[in-house]
Amino acid sequence: MLALVSFFAVLLGWIVQGFLGIGSGIIATAILLLFADAKTVVVSLAPIAFIGTGYLALINFKRFVLMREVAILTLTSLFSVLLGSILLKNLPSNVILVIFGFVVVLTGLYDYYSQKKRILINSKHRGILASVIGFIGGIISALVGGAGPLYAFFFNQISLDKHDFKFVISFFFFLLNVERVAVYLMSPLKEYFNMQIILPSVIAVFLGAYIGHWLFKKVNTKAFKEVVSISIVIFGFYFIVKGLATL
Repeated sequence: MLALVSFFAVLLGWIVQGFLGIGSGIIATAILLLFADAKTVVVSLAPIAFIGTGYLALINFKRFVLMREVAILTLTSLFSVLLGSILLKNLPSNVILVIFGFVVVLTGLYDYYSQKKRILINSKHRGILASVIGFIGGIISALVGGAGPLYAFFFNQISLDKHDFKFVISFFFFLLNVERVAVYLMSPLKEYFNMQIILPSVIAVFLGAYIGHWLFKKVNTKAFKEVVSISIVIFGFYFIVKGLATL
């Protein structure tokens, strides 16, 4: 039963991520949490995310772009995850979810407006914004997980074609997933790797990412970036509802 659920949960999640570049962590995790404990789900999906983001980075690669910004995001995120881990012990996660959800909704609405009006980040300010987004994203990742919409907002605010967007966000997530898998393997959390989740998910991640990428090729860059904006808003509402449900 768990193996079958894992296959379809990961398939659905990675169809979405194959199209948008984000979403699998939220969708697949939300479904699997109905059938397994949180630690097992989160740890077991880490190698699947590693495989999926690496695959998407590879098939969308045309050139290396924004590597300075990726380095800033990665370093600040890894640093602030430690701070978020400390805050996790003292802050109620449901309240954080609601606040974060509202921030994501407003961010998505602004992103949609800016895509329509073509108001994008000045290249001079990318490093500063990358530091801020990376710092906040790392804290949120440690507190509630799912900081992907913030990172999507950052990359969506830069004048990139859709393939460059998908490559750079997938490559960034791939780097974070390398660190996640390494930490899990070197800690007691390695006991939570569950083959009933992992093995069927390996097939599902490739199939889902392939289908999502096939759909992705059907839309132009302008429409794609507006869909990303709308998806950020939807994910924000998801966080709000999830947080309110546990208050």
